[in-house]
Amino acid sequence: MNAMNNDLIENLRFVDVELVSNLHGRCFFDAWDFKTISQILKMAGAFGLVSRRSSAQSIVGFAIARIAVDECELLTLGVAPECRAIGFGAQLLQATMKRAVIEKAKWIFLEVSEDNMAALRLYRSHGFIKVGNRPRYYENSDGTRSDAYTMRVALPNFNISVKKDDVLC
Repeated sequence: MNAMNNDLIENLRFVDVELVSNLHGRCFFDAWDFKTISQILKMAGAFGLVSRRSSAQSIVGFAIARIAVDECELLTLGVAPECRAIGFGAQLLQATMKRAVIEKAKWIFLEVSEDNMAALRLYRSHGFIKVGNRPRYYENSDGTRSDAYTMRVALPNFNISVKKDDVLC
């Protein structure tokens, strides 16, 4: 099963925040609740995207980012465990990057756990490079802590063709 071109990437709507917070909890130990996601989305420059299967209305992935001046920070990106490794993460990342380009961002930054190999492969395949380290940044379910890598990519170097009439969401 692969993510298909007719699967939908849409803006995260307020009515979807509860579903996204539940999915965030399935993706991450330190899950964001409804209140946290709502507060982030109210911040200047913040936006969220969701991925839906064309065959269902359920949300299978999300990305939340924030743009300030010429930088975009990908705050979180997650895909339902049963829908991983079939392209939803890549679609969400590409849509986030396109949105950042349209909003005139020159860079996109993110933090990722050093032991999240699937995410590291995804980000590296999209041109992200490690530019920093945050020791003991993430709390794990067993009480240990993992370092986070800070990664970035220069958006002009990422080969995205964006037309004025592109409809991202």
